[in-house]
Formats: sequence, structure tokens, C-alpha cells
Amino acid sequence: MFNELTALYIEDEDQIKNLVIKIIGNFFKKFITAGDGKEGLKLFLEYKDDIDIVITDINMPKMNGLDMCRKIRELKQSIPIIITTAHNDNDFLHQAINIGIAGYVTKPMDLKQLIEVIKKSVEPIILRKKLEEETKAHQEERLAAAKFTAIGQLAAGITHEINTPLTYIKASFEMMEYDIEKLSDTSIKENMLKDCIRINDGIRRIANIVESMKEMSQQSRVTKEKTNIYATIVTSAIMAYNRAKHISHIYINGREFDLDMDKDEFSFIANVQKQRVEQVWIIIINNAMDELIKIKDFNGRRLDIMIEEIENGVKVLFKDNAGGIKEEVFDSLFEPFKGTKESSGMGVGLSIAKRIINDQNGIIKAYNEEDGAVFEVLL
Repeated sequence: MFNELTALYIEDEDQIKNLVIKIIGNFFKKFITAGDGKEGLKLFLEYKDDIDIVITDINMPKMNGLDMCRKIRELKQSIPIIITTAHNDNDFLHQAINIGIAGYVTKPMDLKQLIEVIKKSVEPIILRKKLEEETKAHQEERLAAAKFTAIGQLAAGITHEINTPLTYIKASFEMMEYDIEKLSDTSIKENMLKDCIRINDGIRRIANIVESMKEMSQQSRVTKEKTNIYATIVTSAIMAYNRAKHISHIYINGREFDLDMDKDEFSFIANVQKQRVEQVWIIIINNAMDELIKIKDFNGRRLDIMIEEIENGVKVLFKDNAGGIKEEVFDSLFEPFKGTKESSGMGVGLSIAKRIINDQNGIIKAYNEEDGAVFEVLL
């Protein structure tokens, strides 16, 4: 009921205090207790930033409740204070009103009434905390989205800077190959041609990565367009390759991924915003890597990405063998800051993925199957 709040409860009669602690104390995140006004004020000073509500008796030794409440109100004007008292005369009520008491319960106490008074008093606090959490979540989500945009802009600059010298290197190397071919047949020529094959392979891989970076960094179009989903998967796997190659094998429709995969070898067409969908695939792949890295044996790690045509669309499955998603996480898996990731520290990745897929009029869901987690996307 009040499990996100901390209460300070002051009562000098142990029998009443123990009863309230037993029945009401467990409703709160923390229930701090004191036996008189002086101790109550001391505890309030100690936990001032944490305490959300004060519940106090009036007639107590060392310092009565009203005097304590006046001092607390000077320190923290907005905190709700509830008093429990046998007083009901006008002078007492006038003093309580002047202090700004949120509510009171007469003794002998009706604990149900006390709960209702507490509930009414803390409703604004609960609403404020919820609003603050939602605002923070939205701010962090916007920050993460802005981060992806900034990375895209940075990638655009990098690809431009790399592409020019890469083109020069490629052209120069092709000319050098022609010169080598003209040499007399010797063991040196044979070794040089073998080296050329390896160098060509390296240049081709670099060109493939640069092209993928270029595609990812292009400004996303607001309108959707017919897109080959297979090509977006290969592009995203290339972008995630630098990290994934140290963590797990990745298979796309049963074939182990490599940087030379032809993006147009297969065609699975859906009407989407290309770059935004690629962003989703990278989030899911990295999410899988965060879990697969916990498996000690590299050869025991596996991520399968399966694409197939369905009626009126395309289905994409990401299935790992990292043990699956914990039951307690399922309900909040796509909510920002609700996951249990220890590696990524991002907290909003899957919530962004869900929002993007929703924007494509698609569906994303997660479930466990056999020894791992499955993320299913329908486009």
C-alpha cells in the first residue's frame, strides 16, 4: 500500500506502539519509531531526507507532540503529519490547524480509520513520486534515442573519412596486382599472389563494414518503405560483429554469420522505416550478448536469427541458449529501468525497441523456449 514510503511513528505507550508496528508497519518501506517527542525530533533530523510522513501521539514525556510537530514543520514544511490523541477540545484543534496537521485519529484508536487517514495524507506524495519516475524514464529514453542519433551522425563522418582513402587503396592495390601478374613465374610471385588474396579479403571486409555504417547512419525517413528485412538483419549483425565475435556464434536462417554475407541473397519484404528497424535488431543482439557472455564455454554459446514470411508480413525470431528470462522480469521487460541487466547498464534499450516496432505497426514479444529466451517480432 505504502511500500515506497518511509514513516516516522512516535508513541510513548509500548503496548499501542507495538500494535501499530505489527499491523501498519509492514505497509511501509521503512517504519522508524520513537518513544517520545525528543527522540522523535532527533530521528527526524537524522532521516529528514527519507521520511515521507510523521505519525505521532501528543501527550508524551520530555517533549510533547505539538511542540515536536512545530519544530518538524520548521524543518520540512510539506511533510504530512498525523496525530493520535485523546484531546478533542477547541484549543487543541486550533493549535493543530495552525501547525498544519494533515489529519488526526482519536484514542482509543480505530486502526482502520488510521490507515484511511494515512492513505488520504500520502496520496499526493505517491502521485508526485510516480510522476517523477515517469518523467525520469521519459528523459532517459529521450537521452538514449538522442545518443543513437549522435552515434549515427558520428558514423556518417567516420564513413566519409574512411571511404576516400579506402577507394584509393583499393584502386592502387588492383593496379599492383596487374603488375605482379606480369612478373615471371617464381616462388616469390606465387607468395605475393597468395598475399594479394588475403589483402583483397581484408579490403572487401572493410568496405562491407563501411557500407553498413553508411546505411545505418543515413537519416531515417519518416515514411515507411518496402524493405528487405533479411538485408537489415545482415547489416545489424555486421555493426554488432566487433563485440559479438568475442562472445557467441550467430546464425541467420541456419547459416553462421560472416562479414561477407550477401545482403540480397534472400528477400523478405516488409513496409518499415529501415534504419529504425536496424536499431531494434542491434538492441536485441546486444541484449542476447549480455546474457550469452555468462556461459563459460564460448563454443556453447549460440544466437539464432530466423526470418520467415507470414501472411501479410514477415516474422523475425531471435533465440539464444543463455537460460531464458526470469519469470519476475516478464511483466516489466519492455519498461525502462525495470530489467535486471548487469552488463549493458542501459536500462531503456528494450523499451526503445518496443516503441520503434509499435511505430511500424508491428508486434514485439518475448518468451522462453527450451534453454533460452526468444524475442519475436512481427512486421
